[in-house]
Amino acid sequence: MDHWEPLLVSADRIAASFTDTRGGIGRTFFLDLDSGETVSVTPPAPTGRKAIAGPGQFLIGSQGYGAFTTGRFGRDGTETARWASHGAMLVDRNGNPSGPELENSLPSRSRFRRLTPDNTLVDGPALTGYYTSDPAMDCEGTTVFWRDGKLLTVDKDLAGHELFAMDDSRAVIGRVLLLNEGRVAFSLDNEVLVFRTPLGPLAEGPWPCGGGNLRGNPLSS
Repeated sequence: MDHWEPLLVSADRIAASFTDTRGGIGRTFFLDLDSGETVSVTPPAPTGRKAIAGPGQFLIGSQGYGAFTTGRFGRDGTETARWASHGAMLVDRNGNPSGPELENSLPSRSRFRRLTPDNTLVDGPALTGYYTSDPAMDCEGTTVFWRDGKLLTVDKDLAGHELFAMDDSRAVIGRVLLLNEGRVAFSLDNEVLVFRTPLGPLAEGPWPCGGGNLRGNPLSS
């Protein structure tokens, strides 16, 4: 299995990704949940981040060897949209993807981006640095994440806010947990940092946090 992402299960579809870790080339297989039959499979491509985009729908990212894209795939496994961006994308209750880009370049050219249905990008704040935590989204559509020694939020209008900053370039960053009463917690190398913030509860939607919820917020149904 692709070490970056777990199995993604949405409605009656499974997205299972496999990657050759020596070269970073992978494929995603879309399976029928009941029968296990293969519905479709993506062409071989550099592996990237993935997410649930809605019932039976998935975002499949590709980064490396010149690739820097995200595709949206429907229930029948066909690609319905493609954007010239790749990152830690979250999906709100209306199915709109957005998140911090994760481009492998310094100085950073990444921004917080919103992916629109017509394949265009809406620019949010520019992002300095490189290493980024898995983000989380609150019920008001505000995304919170740690990057370049800063605890950052970007609201639904794509306005950025800096909640905390320190001179710290550590690269081992854990997931962001959005807890009760606006508390934000994550690990930074060998420490756990907890902040009090004005954020609301975790959003209700197909993908309010990164990493298949294995590296994101625990959810119950």
